[in-house]
Amino acid sequence: MNSIDITDTGKFVKALLSEDFFAKTLLYYAEIKGACRIEIDGRVNKDFYDSEDENLVTPGGRALEYIRWGNIRNQFFEGIRGSRLPLRFSVSLIMDPDFIFEFVRSSGAGIRPEEVESLNINIMYDRDKLTVTTGNSYKIFTLDKSFETIWDAFVHNTFKELYIL
Repeated sequence: MNSIDITDTGKFVKALLSEDFFAKTLLYYAEIKGACRIEIDGRVNKDFYDSEDENLVTPGGRALEYIRWGNIRNQFFEGIRGSRLPLRFSVSLIMDPDFIFEFVRSSGAGIRPEEVESLNINIMYDRDKLTVTTGNSYKIFTLDKSFETIWDAFVHNTFKELYIL
């Protein structure tokens, strides 16, 4: 797990709402605290979609339990925009199953894709301070932190490429 303090909140939020890297992630949960509290549960409501809808599966054919951030980010934007900034917001993103499979496979960390539950990016804004934490969870028990280090470095490097660090 790694914690990153973001110095340019506006630039980061703009990237969160527009960059393809974020659009491909899945929303686990979001919360906005302003004039009122808004919560967004990222679980896909399968009754809303046709059974063969592309929003229910990854390009690799894996089922999606959570909605793509790119499909919900406009609703999030509506919740934070206005003449006053929200007091606080948080966004918990997870990578999609296809990404996890390819990332683990190419990491060289000695762990198998089916042993990784999730790769996480947690964003927390609280009164002028924006912090991002990375994390991962396994389906197995391991003391080896090499894969976690690789994931943390990947996120850090991606943020640098997006000029948000």
